Amino acid sequence: MSSYDIRDKGIKKDSEATSAVATISYEVENAQVNGLDKNDINKQIIKLQGADKFPSNLQLVDAFYDPKTSSSGVAFLDNNTGKVVVGFTGTNLDNGILESAKDIGQWVNIAFKGDGPSSAYFDASNKFMNDLKANGYDIDTVTGHSLGGRNGTIMGMEHNIPNIILYNSAPLMNLLGNLKKSNPQELSDLFGRYSGNIIYFVSENDPLNKAAGGVPGSIYPGKIIIIKNGKEHDITGFLTKEEQDFIRQHTPDLNKIYVAQKKVQTDTTKKLIGLELLRAKFLKSGGGLSASEEIYLDASEALILTQGMSKTLQIEIDDIKKMYREAKKDSDKLWTDTLKTADSIGSTLYQGEVLDSLNGGGATEPIVRIEPKEEYEQKISELSSIQQEYNELIGQIQSSINKQVETDQELARQIGG
Repeated sequence: MSSYDIRDKGIKKDSEATSAVATISYEVENAQVNGLDKNDINKQIIKLQGADKFPSNLQLVDAFYDPKTSSSGVAFLDNNTGKVVVGFTGTNLDNGILESAKDIGQWVNIAFKGDGPSSAYFDASNKFMNDLKANGYDIDTVTGHSLGGRNGTIMGMEHNIPNIILYNSAPLMNLLGNLKKSNPQELSDLFGRYSGNIIYFVSENDPLNKAAGGVPGSIYPGKIIIIKNGKEHDITGFLTKEEQDFIRQHTPDLNKIYVAQKKVQTDTTKKLIGLELLRAKFLKSGGGLSASEEIYLDASEALILTQGMSKTLQIEIDDIKKMYREAKKDSDKLWTDTLKTADSIGSTLYQGEVLDSLNGGGATEPIVRIEPKEEYEQKISELSSIQQEYNELIGQIQSSINKQVETDQELARQIGG
């Protein structure tokens, strides 16, 4: 009979969701390699939650393991937000030389091929993501550590997931491979059309990303945030209080959005209950509702619901606008960093030759900086237009209600009484 005990890796009941999922993904992979199915794994997750060693708000949805590539991932539903967090596993040395060799082989691909989402390596990952979406799950965040961070970046961008949160991640591609035109175009196109939020958390002494310079030629298409904690590569280094507080301060506050939206829902429900009480009051006057009363109640219900939808949408719009504004700044920084990296690698080349090499590899200023910034500005404008449409609709409904009350003194008296 297959057996594996998921180990305590230092996760706590109040651990931040993405770091918890990125960490547990390794143990879930170990369990799958040892023949455990989803139900067996879920029982052990629940046992960990009972011992306050895993967040109770995270519910296992599914997991996969591809024996051909040794790639794997997990999906957890965050009951605080109603959204799914997907985590991809990094290089795992727990399951023997043959399994480890598959992970190590992918590092070679990153350096010299830079394979993208259409690569056979990602077949199982793409299927996993597509199955989750087909089953109605709303994937809000992708995470991962080390090689799993690179896999998470590719899958998050390919499936247009809003948030990609990574830990000591492998790079998206290596500039040396990019300049050799190994496979740059797919990755350049992928980054060019992605409009979400990518954050790389880096431990201060992580050898893969030492001083955030990374392996020469590495490209990270997002915001790199260094945690000055003196720690190295291991994922468990992100689980102590200092790191957890830091991560929460620098990631999209999904719980804050959830709480704000719940308040809007509660306020909307209270207003609808108040409207039903007014309906009952109208009916007490005898007979059925008058035409004016019917119009007033229907319009008031439409106003309450539209205001609730508008407030809920505004919360999300404000958060997305903030993300786009940050992304505009990051585009400038990414282009500056790309030039610095290219200059350091091509120190024997003239500036024009460096730019020619970058252009040949698809890392042009329009792709890296100008076009993304224009797209972000367009998105911000579109969001503002949507909110303006709601405001205009609310104004029209309110105006209709006011006119109805002005022309029907008995209705005005009943509402005022």
